[in-house]
Amino acid sequence: MIRARTWLRRLGEESLLRNSVYIMATTAVTMGLGFVFWVLAARTLPTAEVGRAAALISAMLFVAVFANLGLGQVLVSRLASRAPGRDWSVTVTTAVAVAAVASLAGGTIAAVLIPLLIPALKGGIGTASFLLLPLGVAGAACSLVLDYACIAERHAKYALVRNTVAALLRLALVGFAATAPVPSTTWILAIWAGSFVLIDVFAFTRVLPALGHDFRPTLTGWRSELREMRGLIAGHQAINLSVQASSYLLPVIVSARLGTTENAYFYTTFMVASGLFFIAPAIANSLFAEGIHNPDKVGSYLRRAIRHTVRLLLPSAVVLALIGPIILLAFGPDYAEEGTTLLLILIVASAFDAPLQLSIALLRIHHRLRDAAIATSVALGFGVGGAWLLIATHGLNGAGLGWAIGKLAGLLCALALLARGSGSPRRAPPAQNSRMV
Repeated sequence: MIRARTWLRRLGEESLLRNSVYIMATTAVTMGLGFVFWVLAARTLPTAEVGRAAALISAMLFVAVFANLGLGQVLVSRLASRAPGRDWSVTVTTAVAVAAVASLAGGTIAAVLIPLLIPALKGGIGTASFLLLPLGVAGAACSLVLDYACIAERHAKYALVRNTVAALLRLALVGFAATAPVPSTTWILAIWAGSFVLIDVFAFTRVLPALGHDFRPTLTGWRSELREMRGLIAGHQAINLSVQASSYLLPVIVSARLGTTENAYFYTTFMVASGLFFIAPAIANSLFAEGIHNPDKVGSYLRRAIRHTVRLLLPSAVVLALIGPIILLAFGPDYAEEGTTLLLILIVASAFDAPLQLSIALLRIHHRLRDAAIATSVALGFGVGGAWLLIATHGLNGAGLGWAIGKLAGLLCALALLARGSGSPRRAPPAQNSRMV
């Protein structure tokens, strides 16, 4: 109890820990309420309708991740050096506008290609669903950027509130899918798109002004602002794509090498293990924001971040190693038999992923985006390549071993790059220090 009270007091006093907890809570709440959403959908609608809706929502979120262009991290890099009022406002407004335009274009392309690439989705889906898809992609992409505006100013609690409201709204409306005056798939897509748009409007009218920088939406001077952002966009997006790509590619590789049944075991086990893989990124994002605001204190922030990561990750890993097989057993005995060893491999991989995430945060703080992109690309290459090769000899466990090897390779590369360019970060305008040249 004494330790708990001490931890809660530190949570209120230390923005690094507080921001990290809010970021983790946002991910946990979104995942948890999302699971409940799909359970309710499955109990309300025919299986085919749920499958079509899930495919479109997955496509929507996937395109949004890539179409936001890393503008969230751009805000973390840039907002600390922007004066309150017009400068701060034009940076945020420009980032959101660029994300909206890029994601609307990406969503439109996806709406055209999905029926061609996946003919099974044509049946039972009205034209309205494909018209809603670009809106949903834009809403999700802008929401990610706005979340990072809160993280940049060390107020991630606003991101938690916004995403919780959106998830609860979806839960409240999914029960009407069977009786809605439109096809069920269209209704579900409208719920997701509408919830994102609603919380984006709320962010512009309530959250951004509450951050204390005299925010007023404006695009005056957006061209010069975008020129300053270009190098940051290239760097942060390259890092993000490398980090996120392996999670999307591994299930494809497992399906191609072992078949869809084995991929079901892999995907389920990977999702169970994912609870470990959002702890370090949350702390790394918080470290990134703190270091950008106070570069002279990066060493102190890093030591705190390491302590917080160990204190949260280690007991979570032990608990998951103990109860993980029981969780897998709930999906069926085959899932537990095939996935238990894989789960342990993924738990070990989290020991490599955590320091890699903190190392990437340090490189971002130092505006060394090219080095960070190199390290994450090494992790991606070794992870995907290792999984492809090791599956042949180790089966399903080979995918986990490849993932772990990729994380270790990326970590070693990041540490080598950090050692090569050790020194204090400079408080120069980020755009002048981070171009991908």
